[in-house]
Amino acid sequence: MKLIKRYFVLLLIALMAVPAFAAAPTGDDDDKDPSIQRGIRRLHPERERVKAMKRLQEQMSRKAEPKDDPWDTSGDLWGTVDVPPVPLPDSAAVEGHRLHTSKTPAEQAALDSLLSIDYTIGEYGYRRMTWRDLPVTATVDQLMPYFTVDSGECRSKYVSIDKTSNEVYFAFDVNEMDSMPGPLRLCVRYCADDPLDFDQMVFTIDGYDYPFYPTDPQQGTLDGGLYWEHSDDVLREAHKDLVYALAHSNWVALKLVSRRGIHHVKMLTDGQRADFAHTLDLYRLCGGDFSQ
Repeated sequence: MKLIKRYFVLLLIALMAVPAFAAAPTGDDDDKDPSIQRGIRRLHPERERVKAMKRLQEQMSRKAEPKDDPWDTSGDLWGTVDVPPVPLPDSAAVEGHRLHTSKTPAEQAALDSLLSIDYTIGEYGYRRMTWRDLPVTATVDQLMPYFTVDSGECRSKYVSIDKTSNEVYFAFDVNEMDSMPGPLRLCVRYCADDPLDFDQMVFTIDGYDYPFYPTDPQQGTLDGGLYWEHSDDVLREAHKDLVYALAHSNWVALKLVSRRGIHHVKMLTDGQRADFAHTLDLYRLCGGDFSQ
């Protein structure tokens, strides 16, 4: 008899505890699962660019004197992003959650429909961009106002090739005697009051890193204690994913990695990203490919 009474007391305590546990608030702020946060970032890559720009503006507002080096973001709160793909929900964990959670049939059906969605669909931006041979909708006549041809090189008219400039852009050579353009090239121009001696670039595009290794960077000095460094590299078949991502990006951060252990990070502008897209389209319309 005592055993039965003890059983009923324990059962009563358990029944009283369940509603209190179920009523405990669980706000969105308590959900710290990194995979969920990463999924939101990938679903809305434009938000990451806005936040990065805001952090840069906050950093600049904190400086009593602006730095002469336009690439210098030392002390900044952000850098390149290394975000692994979003994992799918574990089926065992889902089943365990169902066993300990009471839901109406309608609620369970709604949950099942959400869990059945494939959250890795490329159109929603979860995956690293790879080359897609999409048709070019613009015409040569529509694109040419954006370009200049100087000494046989076709590049955006907004690019400055002065040695004191800092630029990142695509370019290709044209020859009046030959209807085919030269290979597409990636050009980087750096100038500051400190030497960098970079030997690697890391483009962070919508949250994914695309490394690039320049073959023969050139460097020199200018009056006033300035140092310039330039790289000019042909883009081959192996670089097509990088080319496509630059031309279709929502935001891009470029890190120049130095042999000296000093890294400079630059957030590319909307105009620079548009130049990548326009140059790639014009290059393809002129018959260019990546087999050269």
